[in-house]
This record gives sequence, C-alpha cells and structure tokens, in this order.
Amino acid sequence: MNRAPKYAILNLDGTLLPGHTSTHYLRVLVDDGTCDRRAGLSCLEAVERFESGEKTPELRAEIYRRYAAAMKGASVAQTRFAAAKTWRASRGKLFSFVPELLSLLRSGGYRIHLLSGNHDFPVQAAALDLGLSGGHGAVVEVVGGTFTGRLLSAPGTPGGKLAFVRCLAEAAGLDAGNSLAIGNSRSDAEIFPCLGNAIAFEPDAELRRLAAERNWQVADRRTILRVCARVVGGAEAA
Repeated sequence: MNRAPKYAILNLDGTLLPGHTSTHYLRVLVDDGTCDRRAGLSCLEAVERFESGEKTPELRAEIYRRYAAAMKGASVAQTRFAAAKTWRASRGKLFSFVPELLSLLRSGGYRIHLLSGNHDFPVQAAALDLGLSGGHGAVVEVVGGTFTGRLLSAPGTPGGKLAFVRCLAEAAGLDAGNSLAIGNSRSDAEIFPCLGNAIAFEPDAELRRLAAERNWQVADRRTILRVCARVVGGAEAA
C-alpha cells in the first residue's frame, strides 16, 4: 500500500523573507497599467494599513475585495509578467537560512508547498523558482484569459488556509501526522493543530501566545535550522 505523502507547508512573507511582497506586486500592477489604477491604489492603501499594524479580520477581507475589484478585466499574461517581476525583485531578500532549510526538508522526504495570504501568481512564481511542489495564494476567477473580479480563494481570511489543507488532503492525500507547517501569524496557526508538527517562526504577539498555550515550537532565523532538524529527525524515526 502506498503511503500518503508528507508535506512541509510554509508561509512566504515573514517566514522565508521579511516584509510583504504583496505591496511590491500591487505597485507593479498599478505602475504597469495591468490593473485598474484607482482600485489598485485603494487596495494598496488597505495593504499599507495592514502592514502598519491594523491586522483585523475585517481589513483582511477588505483587502481581498479591493484586490479582486482591481483585477477585473486584467490580462492573465500581463499579471503573470508582473508577478515574475515582483519575485525577481524579492528573491534577493530571502533569509540566508532558506536554501539549507529547503534542502533539509527535501532530504527528509517532504513535499514543500507555499501557502500564503498573498496573491496567487507571485506565490506560484516563488514556488517555481525555488523548485517546490506548489504554491497557493489568493485566487481570482479567470475566464477567457482575463480576470472576472470574482474572488475564489482568500487564504489570509479566517478558515482560508485550513480549507486549502483539507482540499490538499482530499486531492493528493496527506500524511497529516508526519507533516509540518511553518508560519508567523494567526492565519498560519489555524493549520497547526491538524498537522503533526508546527513551528511558529518569529511569531507575532497573538501567535506567540497560542504557541505557549499549545506547546508549539518557536524559532527565529538563528534557531530555525536546529529546530527543524529536530522535527525532521523525529518524523523520520516515527
């Protein structure tokens, strides 16, 4: 009998690199004329409020609504170009531990997948460039090569990342007990209980409190390789 694969599900912004690639991406979309300018600037304003500390569920949902509206009528080809442009600018900001972390996870037999609240195309560009099994972010419906403005997936909203993990388990199978999640925010925490191993990376205040309550491992950029090696070793032993 074939065993279900084990996954390492990683957040992108704040976990593999500092900052928010979504800000850069939106600026590229607006500056290149790929999206509706007024709606794009409105979305960018909401993202900047979020980055400055207004991390409410209502604002998260509003960001996605504004993003979907900005993308209505935009070309998929031009949007992919903007995403590739964004990732080329962001790639050099990856934390120095990332190559070794990915190598460690691959050697442990994990399928590595990015799951981000960011927009889908930059996340896919990052996953492809890093040689990962896949990447998933916010998805807007496409018909005939253009975006309709209908939001299909919003991983940064409550339940969004959990819904993706459930879909992954149904579609590809998932060895949940030996799988691993690494993230830095409350939205990442919703998938931590359904996987066997979880690491809160440089967590925000809310995630740090949850990690203390539920005995999740905590790491920073100096300790992440050591903590992850311990987790991978324990999974291999099991």
